[in-house]
Amino acid sequence: MFALVDCNSFYAACERLFRPDLQGRPVVVLSNNDGCIVAGSAEAKALGVKTGMPVHLARDLIARHKIAVFSSNYALYGDISQRVMATLETLVPQVEVYSIDEAFLDLSLMGGAELLPLAQQVRARVARWVGVPVCVGVAPTKVLAKLANHAAKRYPATGGTVVLTDPARREKLLALTPVSRVWGVGRRLMGRLEALGIETALDLAR
Repeated sequence: MFALVDCNSFYAACERLFRPDLQGRPVVVLSNNDGCIVAGSAEAKALGVKTGMPVHLARDLIARHKIAVFSSNYALYGDISQRVMATLETLVPQVEVYSIDEAFLDLSLMGGAELLPLAQQVRARVARWVGVPVCVGVAPTKVLAKLANHAAKRYPATGGTVVLTDPARREKLLALTPVSRVWGVGRRLMGRLEALGIETALDLAR
């Protein structure tokens, strides 16, 4: 079993650590030369802000909705990332850092009944010790853990944690997931799969 821990809107969350007045307000982070938007909070994305969008195309949105704008601070993001990973290491023996805001946890020594409580504990401890919100997806493979994490972020009713040990629940999620959301499926491969009639993750699994 694997868990994927992924920080929510990581760069924006890092900036909010030092600006609690920004909680609930849309936030965007710009590239090194301030030319493009490289990250945005959930509130900013809901307003139509997209990663990679040139700043000049977003100026009206920024002004109209009073979006807070930050230049990127990679030294800060790296420091917060290290704190998140160090916190994860207090909970499990093996942490594989996948990116600045993602890590896989090896849960192979844990029983099924322990998985959901651990996922919930991960969220609570990172929030308490670091102040950054995370979602956790747990599944038998890393690809499925990625999908579980995506579901934890997309569906608020999950409380930020999804454990895919139940085959029926796993199949339901796969049926709801476009094949383009499967880890490792890029644009070229997606076109080939769709040409074969493979449109969902469940089609691919079968």
